Amino acid sequence: MEAPVIPRAVDGSVTRRFWQHPAGGGLLAGIGLGCAMLAVALATGRLVLPGRDAVFELRQSRKSAIVRAVESAHRSVVTIRAEGGRRESSPVDDLLWLPFNVGRDGDYHWVGSGFFIGTGGFILTNDHVVEGAEHLVVSVGDASQGMSLTAERVGSAPQFDLALLQVDPLAADASGALGAPQSQFVPARLGDSDDLMVGEWAIAIGSPFGAELGSLDPSVSVGVISAVRRDLPPTDPVQTLGPYLEMIQTDAAINEGNSGGPLVNANGEVVGVNAVNFSTVRQGSTGIHFAIPINTAKWVAAELRQYGAVRKPWIGWSVSEIDPEVQARLQVPEDQGTLRVTQIVPGSPADQAGIRVDDWLTSIRGLDPYSKARAERILFGTSADSDVPVEVLRDGHLRRAVIHVIEDPQSRADREARGAPRTR
Repeated sequence: MEAPVIPRAVDGSVTRRFWQHPAGGGLLAGIGLGCAMLAVALATGRLVLPGRDAVFELRQSRKSAIVRAVESAHRSVVTIRAEGGRRESSPVDDLLWLPFNVGRDGDYHWVGSGFFIGTGGFILTNDHVVEGAEHLVVSVGDASQGMSLTAERVGSAPQFDLALLQVDPLAADASGALGAPQSQFVPARLGDSDDLMVGEWAIAIGSPFGAELGSLDPSVSVGVISAVRRDLPPTDPVQTLGPYLEMIQTDAAINEGNSGGPLVNANGEVVGVNAVNFSTVRQGSTGIHFAIPINTAKWVAAELRQYGAVRKPWIGWSVSEIDPEVQARLQVPEDQGTLRVTQIVPGSPADQAGIRVDDWLTSIRGLDPYSKARAERILFGTSADSDVPVEVLRDGHLRRAVIHVIEDPQSRADREARGAPRTR
């Protein structure tokens, strides 16, 4: 097809005659339609102009749930540098090792992690991170805008492998500047570890390998919740229980230096405290890592803040396992317990609940205490001032009772002699 011939006026008014021509009118209509489409695109956000806005839009599109969770949680994470006497090897067995960075070959320093909990500069971490430390320095913020502050131990709970520290907001940082801005002390958002779902995202934040990587800035590893309520072997062969019960299992890497850091869900909420790694080789990893549930850590931290230690619970009874032959002679059915109450302290919580010597324990908190170790396991983590429902068999009749647990009297006397924890 031949191109249309545009008539040219003798007076030279080409422009006016062009728009009057059918070809010019079509072009004008096309330009108008294009402008309208551009206006709609800009108004709906489906198109951005080149330049800074385009870069921002692209960056926002890359923010996954993991990125948003890390942005929400990472400011509460700190690196803990500890110095003290030489640490002997930990009494863990060959399958477990504690992921914190210990100085070797005559060095007396190690690195762990922690996170701010509540207000007032309180930091939650593992007890094994601060055990034996004579001096603690906490790095807050990143390398460019952060600061290093001296921390003091408020209290420790070795039976739960948790410790509470506090930094002084008015202390001088490493640069000599007085006062740490409160904006640096960002408390973590705490989740509910009882609501965890196997398979959901798990994000471990901490300082793996510490200074060995040339930076103390916290880093991130990602996996899923592999299992919940895992019980690990005791750290001491003599013990029947260790500190690692009801643990969260994850395949998010927890390496040396991660101890005490938070395990975070996809909402940016802390659901656990990174604690221990399962390995068949001392420095190797099988992808099985464990964290202390945050619901346990919450009440432990509250106890440490108020009392400097976890108050020792007291029931006031003694129980013993009965030989099956004795059980048969006493005509106690096998499915109704093998534990017999052998002693009751007068005036104790057990006495006040109506428990008597020679009662057979058939249930504690709705669970079968089929052995003394099982009963200890069920009662592990019981706090003072809590209620424990039990069932006992007496004279062939099942009786129910609720024991109001209190603090062990001797433990309370020792604690009161030490005085309240010194906090700022």
